[in-house]
Amino acid sequence: MFYPFVVFFLVLPIIEIWALIKLGNYFGFFGTLIIIIGTAIIGIFIAKQQGLGIIFSLQSKLAQGKQALPEIVEGLALLIGALFFIIPGAITDIFGIILIIPSFRKFLLKLAVNKIIDELRKRENRY
Repeated sequence: MFYPFVVFFLVLPIIEIWALIKLGNYFGFFGTLIIIIGTAIIGIFIAKQQGLGIIFSLQSKLAQGKQALPEIVEGLALLIGALFFIIPGAITDIFGIILIIPSFRKFLLKLAVNKIIDELRKRENRY
């Protein structure tokens, strides 16, 4: 459990600085600044629009008495994607884009759920 935090807090900032330097060499300071601020604004706007759609879907399912866990998980992934847009940097913006686009988000969530199920089955077989 320690390794993801090491990657997030130590390795990711180093990669972000490298990517920003490369972008700065290519687009210049102001071009890079516009890209970073522009992607943050666009990403947050898209996340807000999709988030409202997920909230309405969640409310509808709860009113009908149906299971709403997929909407909750998808909303959490969307929130994390929006958080990646708020963090300045090119790499985090790419992660944000992946979590904002519905088809990518659903694909990643499906992979994550399958991984969790496989891990639970492995643990069950040990005992």
